[in-house]
Formats: sequence, C-alpha cells, structure tokens
Amino acid sequence: MKHIYIFGSVVRGEIDQYSDIDLLLITDDLIKNIDTNKYSVYTPNRIHELFEEGNPFAWHLYYESKLVYSSDDVDFLSKLGKPSEYSNCKSDLLKFKTLFDDSKASIKENDFSIVFDLAMIFLAIRNFATCYTLGCYETPIFSRLTFEKLTDFPLKLDYEIKDMLMMSRISSTRGIDYTFEDKSLTLLKSNLNKIENWFNEILVNYESRV
Repeated sequence: MKHIYIFGSVVRGEIDQYSDIDLLLITDDLIKNIDTNKYSVYTPNRIHELFEEGNPFAWHLYYESKLVYSSDDVDFLSKLGKPSEYSNCKSDLLKFKTLFDDSKASIKENDFSIVFDLAMIFLAIRNFATCYTLGCYETPIFSRLTFEKLTDFPLKLDYEIKDMLMMSRISSTRGIDYTFEDKSLTLLKSNLNKIENWFNEILVNYESRV
C-alpha cells in the first residue's frame, strides 16, 4: 500500500523563491534509495497515531494536503477524518521558546555555528507562532511566515532579517551553502530582544486564556 500526498506551501498557494514541493509518502513497504530530502516517509500506523494525538503535523495535513497517488484508490488521510483536539499547546510554546533562548545564547557566545543557530531561531519563531494559532485561533495558520500573519501579536521583522533567517533554515535542511554580511548579523542581534519580548507577550496572553 502506498499513498503520496502533496502538502504545505504549494497546496495553500504560497509559492516564492524559498518554496519547494513537500511530499508525504505513507507506506508499510520497505523502500530503498528514496530521497528523504524530497519525501517525508511515514507508516500508516504512525500517521494514525499522530491524528489520535492531535499532533500539529496531523492538523497541517488535515488543512493542507492533497492526494496525488494511491495504490488502492483510497484517500487514506480523508478516511482518518479530523485529528483529535490539540492539547499540547502550552508545552509546545515553552519548547520553542527554550529553543530560541538556547540559540540566542549560542549566538552571543560565539559564531562557530551561526548558520545553524539562525536556522533554529527561524524554526522556533515559525513553529511557536503556528502552535499558538493551532491552540488559540478558530483556523490555524500554517505558513512559513505565520509569525507576521498573527492577527493579535504579529512579529514584524526587516526583510533583511527574515531573509537571513529563512536562508539559514534552508541551508541547514537542504545542504545549500549560505553566507551573509556582518551588518546583517549585527542587525539581527539588535532585534533579538524584540523577538524575545514577542515570545513572552504571547506566553503571558496564552496563560491568561487558560
């Protein structure tokens, strides 16, 4: 049994110079020589578990996936229905805030792993914002730039900073060489407190809701 879905930016029509095609392969078969940079591979049981857990990835697939191939003419994800309620919002918010804190501390300590640290900051900002919308919005936002699309606490960053963070993330995940000018890093460092305040403001707001 094999099911292939396209998901993410292409499905939501958010295509830009940073976009690639996200493909999900659901199968019990042992497949050799598959390009894991191109496919996210899961077993049917694992996908079912994610839907039962109300995992953010399950919700992402629920809102933004489209079947492109089925070996048995069955839409596997559609049959699963709606994922369970997302119940780990607080712990996920704290997890991504910690990731930001650790990356910020690493950047201030030295520049040895600067691209990786910047990639982790982008991951923390994006996933924190997405989890917040999943836990608090009627319709969650699954976007690379969810953080600036929040209706209540948008994080607005200069284009130069956003580009550096996104390119660092792409470099880390796709193995693409990336360098930037010192002035860009200086600008980012001058915005770290602003970003930290954004995290804290949302955490305080979330605590007031629950």
